[in-house]
Amino acid sequence: MFSYNDLMVIASKCEMFHLSNVVIINKDEVLPEKAIDSFKTAISLEAVLKALPNVKTFRYWLPKNSLNIITTKTDKELLKIPHFLNLDKFEIIQIPDIFDIKSFYGYIKENKKTKIDLHFSDQTSNEYKTQLQTIVDEILETEKRDYKVPRIVFSPMAYSSFNKMDDLYRQN
Repeated sequence: MFSYNDLMVIASKCEMFHLSNVVIINKDEVLPEKAIDSFKTAISLEAVLKALPNVKTFRYWLPKNSLNIITTKTDKELLKIPHFLNLDKFEIIQIPDIFDIKSFYGYIKENKKTKIDLHFSDQTSNEYKTQLQTIVDEILETEKRDYKVPRIVFSPMAYSSFNKMDDLYRQN
């Protein structure tokens, strides 16, 4: 666990931000007795990013239970943050299927600056995996792309799709 107040100490100078399996909590709320309950007071992904006005590289390996970190509104809220649109790299790992990938894909197709790397949780539903595969197929089948190709990873993803997607991502 890491408190939001602790984050604010480093936030103004931070250009690279990497978290792995960390929950940032709101210290103003009553701290939970059990670690598993810390997700109830977790700060959202967009709140973390909003607190980092100078960040250029943002990487967050989400904990397995990312309740309250990613919500149904995360994609829309990220796009409201001015410096989100100026990131050099945005990487999220263990994304749950509550994330609105269809909506975020609209942004991806307009993105010309940020390298976007999205790795989805193994716990996603089959319906969500179908949505991801449809997006990957569309990206791979598009001959002329006027955007930075993201890397989208999920399981089970065909090895050939992964390799093509990875090659396009690296060419950006």
